[in-house]
Amino acid sequence: MRTIVTPLFVILAATMLLVGCSKPWTHPDYSGRALDRQFKTDSLKCEVVSGEAHPLDKHKQLKSYEMCMSDLGWIHNTEGKAITFQTKPR
Repeated sequence: MRTIVTPLFVILAATMLLVGCSKPWTHPDYSGRALDRQFKTDSLKCEVVSGEAHPLDKHKQLKSYEMCMSDLGWIHNTEGKAITFQTKPR
């Protein structure tokens, strides 16, 4: 039983790491490091705009942030949302 459980656990853990590292935002014009840099710039801009527009309402901030990112050309991937997380810009 132990010989079956160990490889299964390793495969499951590796899959979770790969899925967990995926970013929910993509942009058709950028890839690689340029994608990371542009995401950091645009995300910070949208965070400031939405925070200033709705300083006390996190739900409105989130909607405003998503609209701002969308206006800048970012696409929000909602598939697998329950098992992905948004990473902080590097």
